Amino acid sequence: MKTKALQFGKAISAALFVLLLIVAGMKNALAQNQVATLQHNNIITGVFYGQNAYSSAYDAALEGDVITLSSGTFRVASQIRKAITLRGAGCVYDSLTQVTPTIIPDEIWLDHNGISFEGIWFTGTVFSGQNNAYPNNNIHFTKCNIDAIGTYSGSSSDPRMNWQFDNCIVKAFYSYFTDDYFHGMSIINSVIRFANYYHADIFNLTTIHNSIVLFNNGQDVKNIVAYNSIIAVVSDHNVSNCNFYNCIGIKTGETSLFEGQFTQNVMEVNSYEDVFETFAGIVFYENSYQLKEGIATSFLGQDGTEVGIYGGMIPYKPRPSYMRMKRCNVASRSTIDNKLSVEIEVLTDGE
Repeated sequence: MKTKALQFGKAISAALFVLLLIVAGMKNALAQNQVATLQHNNIITGVFYGQNAYSSAYDAALEGDVITLSSGTFRVASQIRKAITLRGAGCVYDSLTQVTPTIIPDEIWLDHNGISFEGIWFTGTVFSGQNNAYPNNNIHFTKCNIDAIGTYSGSSSDPRMNWQFDNCIVKAFYSYFTDDYFHGMSIINSVIRFANYYHADIFNLTTIHNSIVLFNNGQDVKNIVAYNSIIAVVSDHNVSNCNFYNCIGIKTGETSLFEGQFTQNVMEVNSYEDVFETFAGIVFYENSYQLKEGIATSFLGQDGTEVGIYGGMIPYKPRPSYMRMKRCNVASRSTIDNKLSVEIEVLTDGE
């Protein structure tokens, strides 16, 4: 990788560079691994260090700002009430570049419209709006691993709208109360492993492209349009008013998934082993979701690529496409003229 000087506010190539930050009054700074940068209108307006780096960046952020996190674990506030974009170093360990993921372990509530996330592993639950007191429409997740998305209270007069998942893996998606639901969601080249819900409308008007979705533990699946996807619905569900195009259905009960629905070029199998090359019970993060060769080459999507997450317009790749912070070393003390040397290795060899 070539080395270039970082000029705040401008994109750069993969580089190893040194920032000289003027830190008034700082004489004995401690080395920190976690780094967060704050960007406003393409200009870096702040750099923060340590486990609380995100919180400091968030407190200083304005609507529309971008917060970029290095690898590491970051503590976050329980609520996000600003339309920010939050970027991490990735949601999995990258064996090629040896970049470790950005992890947010805390439970968070999304209490604002227009929040975006990319390249983050959420090991805590991401909740939809706290007590329905705040809007949370147009939420966008890209290249994220999410252990759980949940909602506990809501109102049919204020549905959660237009959540989008691109290149994501979601371990569980659940709702407990009858007025909780998400409308108009978009699931693209993603895995929703357990869609557990207790209200018929939680996935109402959802569009699914090149994804793997297991509906489980609930009542109805309705008003869904799925393209080039692999869908499984447990036997206690009622499927109604759905459209399936170039989809594989995994039959887990006696009733066909496609019975009574509009279908075009569909195939139904009896088990996950009939579809996936290395089936491991759809274990979160441990299954490659690669299709058996016969399925991948003979049953194609509408665009001629394989069905599932590795086909379509944006095949699943967890590596972010923007500059990522791989490593950060902060000098143990500032210089005599109050400058602090910070060495950060960044990569832009993403997909």
